[in-house]
Amino acid sequence: MAVSLEKIDMLMERANISYKEAKDALEMHDGDMVEALIYLEASNKTAYSKPGPKPNRPPHPHPRSGQRRNQKQNNDFFDDMKKFFAKMHKTSFVVGNKGKRVLDIPLTIAALLILFTMPVSMFLLIVPYLFGYKISILDNEGKNVNFDKTFHFGEDKEEAPKENEDRME
Repeated sequence: MAVSLEKIDMLMERANISYKEAKDALEMHDGDMVEALIYLEASNKTAYSKPGPKPNRPPHPHPRSGQRRNQKQNNDFFDDMKKFFAKMHKTSFVVGNKGKRVLDIPLTIAALLILFTMPVSMFLLIVPYLFGYKISILDNEGKNVNFDKTFHFGEDKEEAPKENEDRME
């Protein structure tokens, strides 16, 4: 009986044996994976039946081990999102004119307002420019935010900050 490459690979991985040993065991048992595994364990050919140090992984992985890995990835995602929103909340959306701030709110609040009032907010974002006001996004130190550097867009370019243009007072 012809044995598929997938079965050989699967048996090699499960029993931690060579290609030849996996192929011979499968051919001996007409492609039956369970019988081939039992045969290999009985003849002490698997890494799990040999004396000495055991491999790092168990012979039969716990069915929920994939779920644990997904939970860790989900936790990493939520941790990253928490950090992102904390950083965004420390950043200010500022409308000002000649050293006078008319509006100074956290960027998270500004983003939510713009998102939920889209047509009106687009109009309201243009109005300050018509009256000579400047809209800025400032970090917690009062400097203009460099989005490329902060959010890692594009190439990493080192530029010296311009002292007079980075602050709104």
